[in-house]
Amino acid sequence: MIMFAPRTLAEIKDDIRSRIGRRAPFLHADKAESEEALAQLDSIESERWAAAWSEIGARWEKKARSEETAGDAAKAKQAYLKAYGYYGIARHPFPNSAGKQQAYLKTREMYLAASRYFDIPLECVSIPFEGKRIVGHLRFPKKVPAPLIMHWGGIDNWKEERLTFAEAFVKEGWGCFVIDSPGTGECPMLASPDAHRVHSAALDYLSRRAEVDPKRIAVVGASFGGYWSTKMAFVERERLRAVVNWGGGIHYFFQPEWQEKSRNAPSYLFDLIEARANLFGKKTFEELIQAMPPLSLKTQGWLDKPSAPLLLVNGKDDKQVPIEDFYLLLESGDPKAMRLFSGVHMGANPDIFKTVLTWLHSKLD
Repeated sequence: MIMFAPRTLAEIKDDIRSRIGRRAPFLHADKAESEEALAQLDSIESERWAAAWSEIGARWEKKARSEETAGDAAKAKQAYLKAYGYYGIARHPFPNSAGKQQAYLKTREMYLAASRYFDIPLECVSIPFEGKRIVGHLRFPKKVPAPLIMHWGGIDNWKEERLTFAEAFVKEGWGCFVIDSPGTGECPMLASPDAHRVHSAALDYLSRRAEVDPKRIAVVGASFGGYWSTKMAFVERERLRAVVNWGGGIHYFFQPEWQEKSRNAPSYLFDLIEARANLFGKKTFEELIQAMPPLSLKTQGWLDKPSAPLLLVNGKDDKQVPIEDFYLLLESGDPKAMRLFSGVHMGANPDIFKTVLTWLHSKLD
């Protein structure tokens, strides 16, 4: 079994530099400002990390409020987005300290503040669920009723970070509803074999909205979120027109052997095992490998059952999720579509999202 060594601080910083302005959570970051934060870091200890990036977030928050007071909507929006971006980095990959938790709350606050100026209006929805609430961001095109995309990310890319994808879906003429996956953000359930109940409850709600065409609802799940989208393809096959799994595990991913092999995957910034364990409310590798196996869709008996149409996409050199999981899906149940691209986890090719959009049009138009 090929193992990867833990990354050094220098390697992590170099990876961050390569992501600035290109990849979440650094899409809204500036190179010079990022170097300010990096210069303060002599480790990735949670409180140091949160403080270094939150300092820049607070600076942009102050500017946003000033521009808002001055009545400059465009500058206020951009400053709020900057603040949300830096606070989002500060809580990355998940809030495991007081400083990161505060940064996460600020991420949400700044995102919603920016949303007041979005060209495509955002409705913050709260759906009752088993004594709790499912919180999501709902957006529609001008022409309704419209098809709708349910969308969510993985272990560290939460609903606020799905902004660019949500806007892209709406520009295609579809509505979009973004929520946090189980065990992340504001989701009311931790990850478990039946946590798809959150998604089914959201689907119930969306199907009743007058702006939604209930016969043209699709799901796009990214990274670990691809697992939940695939589960929904089986559980809700009668109600979903199309489902995309963009880089999510299915069976082999959940086995202890793969967790050991991938624990220091070089495509992940840091704290991969801790972030995965957090989905289950756990902290250690030992706890993680006990919690993971029951999520296997093979173990649960779903793979040979009928499903909604499924598209599988990923980078062919993924070291976080085994490609064998996609082959297992192809060899089981209804025929499915698959396209692999160059790159590591999630791929590194802009044509991936274009492929997803084209396939969705073929199912929703």
